[in-house]
Amino acid sequence: MATTSAVRAANTRDCLVTLREASSALTVGEIAAATSLSRPTVDAVLLDLVATGVVTAAPLAVSGSAGRPARRFAFDPSAGTVAALDIGARSVRCLVTDLSGRTLSHTETALSTTSPLGTLESILRETGRTPNAVGLAVPGILSPEGHLAQSLAVPALVGLDLAGELSRRLDCPVHADNDIKLAALAEHQLGGDADSIVLIELGHRISLAVILDGKILQGAHHLAGELGSQRGMRWTDTSVRGRLTWSTGEDAKPLLERAVTGDPAAQREIEGFCEQIAPRLATVLLTVDPERVVIGGGLARAGETLLGPLRRSLERLLMTEHSPEVVAARITTDGALVGALGLAFTHGSAQIFGLPDVPAPWSRLLDARA
Repeated sequence: MATTSAVRAANTRDCLVTLREASSALTVGEIAAATSLSRPTVDAVLLDLVATGVVTAAPLAVSGSAGRPARRFAFDPSAGTVAALDIGARSVRCLVTDLSGRTLSHTETALSTTSPLGTLESILRETGRTPNAVGLAVPGILSPEGHLAQSLAVPALVGLDLAGELSRRLDCPVHADNDIKLAALAEHQLGGDADSIVLIELGHRISLAVILDGKILQGAHHLAGELGSQRGMRWTDTSVRGRLTWSTGEDAKPLLERAVTGDPAAQREIEGFCEQIAPRLATVLLTVDPERVVIGGGLARAGETLLGPLRRSLERLLMTEHSPEVVAARITTDGALVGALGLAFTHGSAQIFGLPDVPAPWSRLLDARA
């Protein structure tokens, strides 16, 4: 049986989310109708929410009758900010939103390899105010304790507790996760009709992340999906230390452009690539049995030129009645940033709203960056 405090917290969350998603101020009666709560309960909840500063009393509703005008309340998105950082090999991107999830700024700065934490701190301080919570997308494997255990992209970060140290410097909660896993989380939220997906990022390298039952699959040591950690593993015959190479060098764009125009040699190379990566992907798919396979990264921009051959290669390997659909990622850029924002909203809920477990405003985050 739920305790009194748990019931009160649930009621408060319902009222808060109702106000956050509303396009204008609401009366007590409108909030009660939307949440199926009694007016006295809503009145009590509103007193708490106004005290936190995230809800404010709005001008009274105009009444055409002789009675007292109805009181109205509104969510105040300017009561704080939430930020996300996406660390790349050479730069850091920063996305800041208000408390409703609307974008306030989107910046990028060079990453200092001698003082990476200084770069992260300075780009956040340049936003003008300390965020209520920060989400951090990191290019590598995070240990369960939060230290960056491995990173081919930014070796200077290995061994650092990025979230812990940044939290101490800024005096706000900071939560970190792998960038591909966070991009997968954002893709799952955008295509909300699938509880389980596998995201495959195809760029200069191949990376993979799994969402099961709406949550990132981490594993006992946060190694789930880290296929590149297998010694001697190569996605293709021509890949070098995990980096994909083509007849056009490390840049596949010219090859894909020729394939789009119908060049037979280019199309055969794309088909051969798909045939080589399909066996490992099929093993993953038969292990976790997702509803959907999402192809992201730069190569996904080729659309069916790439997806068609990959889909056929997987279908030839899977001797099953059901196979997951294979689709292109819907977030063309900033998937890791959107995921990191969702992470910050979710895990920093108590600091952001004064209440734990308030769901992230995913629809607005995705609208802003999709």
